[in-house]
Amino acid sequence: RLAVGGDSAGGNLAAAVSLLARDKGAPRISCQILIYPATDAAMRHDSVARYAEGYVLTRATMRWFYEQYLRTPEDAADWRVSPLLAPDLSRLPPAYVMTAGYDPLCDEGDAYAARLAAAGVPVTHRRFPGQVHGFVTNGRVIRAAETALDEAAAALKAAWQ
Repeated sequence: RLAVGGDSAGGNLAAAVSLLARDKGAPRISCQILIYPATDAAMRHDSVARYAEGYVLTRATMRWFYEQYLRTPEDAADWRVSPLLAPDLSRLPPAYVMTAGYDPLCDEGDAYAARLAAAGVPVTHRRFPGQVHGFVTNGRVIRAAETALDEAAAALKAAWQ
């Protein structure tokens, strides 16, 4: 029973690991938990501009993170950095994809969930419309965080049964 998961950049890594494991034939991953995942390093989705300032994660901060991570701007086109750009998303493990409504990453997370579903991957996609990037780490303060984590745990439990 092996699953991968993460939030934000961790969701990016979990998605990329799922793709790599599928392509290499091992290890067998039974579930991917992607919490507001970064799936497109080109930052081209409308939500990046819509929520560029004032919603915890900013466009400038995202740009800085990518400048530290990528060797060159051209690396953003590599599916290992931008899983949304992978040519084939079929045969991946079931996914729980959670997005937050006031998050620069919400459109690319929604797009990734839609592409997974279109490729035949079982997907539970949950958007928390009134939330910002990082809200799940505030479970004692934000009630929706408890709901999100409970749902992610239920998806993991279902994958392991």
